[in-house]
Formats: sequence, structure tokens, C-alpha cells
Amino acid sequence: MIDNYDEAIALTEKLKANLPIFLKPTPETVAQLQEQGMKTSKNQAYEVKSLIYSGDAGGIVCELKQEDKNAPLLISLTHLRIENDHPLADEVKVYQNRRSLRLALADGKIGKAARLRKKVKKKKGFGTL
Repeated sequence: MIDNYDEAIALTEKLKANLPIFLKPTPETVAQLQEQGMKTSKNQAYEVKSLIYSGDAGGIVCELKQEDKNAPLLISLTHLRIENDHPLADEVKVYQNRRSLRLALADGKIGKAARLRKKVKKKKGFGTL
């Protein structure tokens, strides 16, 4: 299990209640979008039209508004950046870090998981992941 279902649903609902939200793609996402012929940059902020939780396969998925495009742009929240001053920024970053760590472990990427583990803030008690 990659995500804690209840926590992911709760975060999805909080994000929906705070729309509009503007997110920027990660550098890796920018590269993928550019390979597909889309003009974008890491500084391009996209407005989130809607959000859904797609289960462990995709996590929280954001539908982003595109100017002059009919097709939706769907990207996992894991591959987007939120501004630090957003009220949900800390919760989003914790979700992203945990999901990225668990995905790396599930894929057997131990080195990547170790690097991500350093980014996760330690909490008191057991079961921080």
C-alpha cells in the first residue's frame, strides 16, 4: 500500500475546499511535457480545475487548466510544486515526500529511498511512514 487512504482522501477534500490552487511542474515533469510537444517551464503556474484520488496507482491527481486546449492535463500531485505560503503547503509536501519514498521502496530503488528518507521530517513516536 503506497498511500494511507483516509489521509489521502482528507487531503484531497481540503485541497478541493481551497480551490483555486496554483501549482508548478517539477523539472522532471517539465521535461516530460516538453518531450510531448507542450510549451512549459518550471516557473509556469497552472490553476487546478479539479482533484480526484485515484488510489495507489496515481495518488491525488490534479486536472490543470490549459489555455486554448480542449484536452485535460492530468498530473499527479506528486509531480507538482505548491507555493510555500499556501495554507496546505506543509501537508502537501509531507504527502509528496511519503508517497515518493514509498514508490521508491516499492520499485526497489533503495538509494533514492534513502535520499528521500532524509527529507521526511521526523515525528515523535512510532510509525512516521
